[in-house]
Amino acid sequence: MASTQGGAPQPAPATDTAPAAHDTEVAAPRPVLGPPSTWVVTTRAPVLAIPAAPEPASADPEAAPAKPEAADPAPAPAPEVFDTTGDELAGWINEAIRVMRDAGVPVSGKDVEAIRTVVDKESGGDPSAVNRWDSNWLAGHPSKGLMQCIDSTFDAHKLPGHDDIFNPVDNIIAGVRYTIDRYGGFDGHPGLKSILKGSGYRGY
Repeated sequence: MASTQGGAPQPAPATDTAPAAHDTEVAAPRPVLGPPSTWVVTTRAPVLAIPAAPEPASADPEAAPAKPEAADPAPAPAPEVFDTTGDELAGWINEAIRVMRDAGVPVSGKDVEAIRTVVDKESGGDPSAVNRWDSNWLAGHPSKGLMQCIDSTFDAHKLPGHDDIFNPVDNIIAGVRYTIDRYGGFDGHPGLKSILKGSGYRGY
């Protein structure tokens, strides 16, 4: 049996061995910052909302939106009709009355029958009629046109722009205005008054 006295105690065997220096993990060195004046601070740029590009116009004409159609202008009112007989003379009388009314002459549809009677008796409805047998002819200023006006009477009673004694509208205008100025209207016309008395028409 071995003695336990007199000898130094033996160290206990190590159970774990220390890791070798090359086996240990070396921590990465921490960055060294300079003074605050050298710091560069970056911020995240904002996200911009960029609208999408418009789609190109279609080349297809059928796909293009239809343009609104312009409203049709209101039709012009029909001209007022005074003589409803419908013949050529009616057209001349209607136009003459329209011109005179626009000029302020006191004439209307109630004068149509009187105008037609005077025209029929004086010229038979012929705008180019010239009287070559009465006193006016003998005096050198024959009666002319629908209502058989002499030149001086026509010139004194025509309206501006209606200067042709053989134009049926111009002649009616002058004859009517002369009747109004001389006799106060067709009620005082000597030829019409004579007809009403049964004596037949006579010139004015």
